[in-house]
Amino acid sequence: MLVAAVNVLVVNTGSSSLKLTLLGPDDEVLDSTHVERWDGAGHVAEFVDRLPGVDVVGHRVVHGGPDYCGPVRIDGRVRDRLAALTELAPLHQPRAVAGIDAVLAALPDVPAVACFDTAFHAGLPDAAATYALPAQWRRRWGLRRYGFHGLSHSYAAKRAAGLVGHPLDRLRVVTCHLGAGASLCAVLGGRSVDTTMGFTPLEGLVMVTRSGTVDPGLLVWLLQRGELGVDELADGLEHRSG
Repeated sequence: MLVAAVNVLVVNTGSSSLKLTLLGPDDEVLDSTHVERWDGAGHVAEFVDRLPGVDVVGHRVVHGGPDYCGPVRIDGRVRDRLAALTELAPLHQPRAVAGIDAVLAALPDVPAVACFDTAFHAGLPDAAATYALPAQWRRRWGLRRYGFHGLSHSYAAKRAAGLVGHPLDRLRVVTCHLGAGASLCAVLGGRSVDTTMGFTPLEGLVMVTRSGTVDPGLLVWLLQRGELGVDELADGLEHRSG
């Protein structure tokens, strides 16, 4: 079956940045822009206006929740489901939704697909995905390790296999995503088998503004004895730590 040549606009919204890249039919970069500090407005329409043509849009979205374990075409229902996951990824999910809205306004007739950082980790073994919490809690709220940076970890594993000249399905590798957000992933035969981030991107390594893993008893102490409010605690862990 022949596949038509297409130009793909890749939209990568990070916790603070915006990267827009137009890829041609052979994955060549036709145009790109990088906004280091993006506040969720502007830049998209200006970039799209100078492009020779866009056939499809691919959005990097951090959290797919329990519903999305692979790429999905974006419609109004999908967009709203992604926005509802904001509390699980408060630094990233609003930016991803803002990117979706901005591109939709600029390219209303172009199909768009969401690709999830959590998807690569959807098949984590139970030993890695399961928190040692009361089973009733896990069932009621779908508590599990989701893992993040999956698109990056998947690419890094494939690239590492190519550089060392070994088939990916025979390789054991630890991949590292190091930026404002940071995580490690154990990859066995091309599959994620463990990772440092968990239910939210707050778990794991120390990051630029996020605490990473801390003793949960310390957090309970801050709420009970330190008299911090829940919102103050959440803000401190997400925005004023690291």
